[in-house]
Amino acid sequence: MSCTVFLAAMRVGRRSTFMANRWLRYVRCLLLPASWLVAAVSWAQPDDLHRFDHQDVLGTSLAISVLGPAEEAHAIENKVLATIDNLAAELSHYDGQSSISQINRGAKVLPADVLAVLEQCEHWQQEFPLGFSCKLGRVIDLWQRAEKEQKMPERAAVRTLARDALNSRYGLQQLKQGAANNDYQWALGGIAKGYIVERAMAEARALASSRVQAIAVDIGGDAAYWQQPDADAWQVGLAMPNTVDDGGHSRLGTKAIRNAAIAYSGHDSRRLTIGNRSFSHILAPRDGWPRYHPLTAVVVAPSATEADALATALTTLDIHRSLDWLNSHGQYAALLIDDKGHQFASDNWHQSYQPEQQQAEPLATIEFRLPKLRVSNYRKPYVALWIENPQRQPVKTLMLLGDSERWMSENRHWWRTQGRQSPELLLQGFARATRRAGEYTVQWDGRDDYGKGLQAGNYRLVIEAAREHGGHERLALDFKLGQSGKTWSVAGQSEIEQLGITLRESVAAMTQ
Repeated sequence: MSCTVFLAAMRVGRRSTFMANRWLRYVRCLLLPASWLVAAVSWAQPDDLHRFDHQDVLGTSLAISVLGPAEEAHAIENKVLATIDNLAAELSHYDGQSSISQINRGAKVLPADVLAVLEQCEHWQQEFPLGFSCKLGRVIDLWQRAEKEQKMPERAAVRTLARDALNSRYGLQQLKQGAANNDYQWALGGIAKGYIVERAMAEARALASSRVQAIAVDIGGDAAYWQQPDADAWQVGLAMPNTVDDGGHSRLGTKAIRNAAIAYSGHDSRRLTIGNRSFSHILAPRDGWPRYHPLTAVVVAPSATEADALATALTTLDIHRSLDWLNSHGQYAALLIDDKGHQFASDNWHQSYQPEQQQAEPLATIEFRLPKLRVSNYRKPYVALWIENPQRQPVKTLMLLGDSERWMSENRHWWRTQGRQSPELLLQGFARATRRAGEYTVQWDGRDDYGKGLQAGNYRLVIEAAREHGGHERLALDFKLGQSGKTWSVAGQSEIEQLGITLRESVAAMTQ
């Protein structure tokens, strides 16, 4: 048999203990019919899979799955629970008696697990100084007081606390030396749950004999999966953002996980509410303020600690910077989803991902060339590239070069049909910085802005370019999706030199 784990958002009460300022997810293991998933030989006995569900664990739910003998499964369950309890007593910012809370009050004792988490914090803070921080304890406390009192915090006060933390020279080295920390307080909510999952899995594996074939430990959507080499991969279903569906019917797709971890981080299930205003609970380290156009991030990483930290960071960063970083770090894969459902995937995401209702989707290589104009005061062009359906409705934004709303609006057709309705495509950072004239190549997987495969048929490729205080041009190229090996091209007159598209193999063939 195979086991599909469904990550879904679950509404919970305000009574939460630890790290509940992240997405709270309910996890259900669905034993699917054999016709749905090909079963590995080692998974052939349903009675060998033991599942244990616990509620109110770190403010959310815990699911433990063990494929192996019953006595070992129960021993692993007890070991995982004990590990979680021990680590929560050290790492919770919300528990006044925890080790990290005592350190915030000046205690000099530094337990090994606290040291390990803080070392990871420093690594990810250096990697993403504006996207990840374990130093926002005072900022989080300020927002929590504001919600309790139902009074908006003063933005200047929030910014001051955040920047004191961001610019502080106090770090782990000073903590080890016993120096006082007057700049900020530690809060480990963006990484500690992943660390606890990782440690729980390590303890479970250490206890398991060779008769145990697979183990999964999932705490509210931060999960680690392990299996023997001859066991089938875990099939992890991904919940639709903003959708509560404990039955697992509304999902983005399924991701195959083998000896790795996954974290699903978003903004909607745990929001700050003050008056009639609602804010994301995830705060930007640069100013301590919630992001106005929040992202959901699903991350697969070698360890749960890495997945948790990276998912936290990616929800606050610009999309194109996140994708650039992911594509240069191939050990991680991620899917980013904006608040309107548009999907942005790292290059390696679709290698083991099955979208819902996937169909054979053509792949295309799109190339365009911008001329080198010999004019005084030359400014780099702002470019929009997109796909339209036969009704001339935009279905896929392929590229935006330029992040100035003022000058991007000079691409009048794009602005009228897309930019005015979705200015967050610029504000969120999906738009890349403008580049000098030259040749550009864009790969398209045949999906629309919502990750759905387009049907074969007639479409139009459109490009529009405008320069500050310069010219403007728009080219349109009709093509037929489904004609593999076919190339279409058109020449421009002024701001665009050439536009072309070549169709090739299907997504299905590529991802098999």
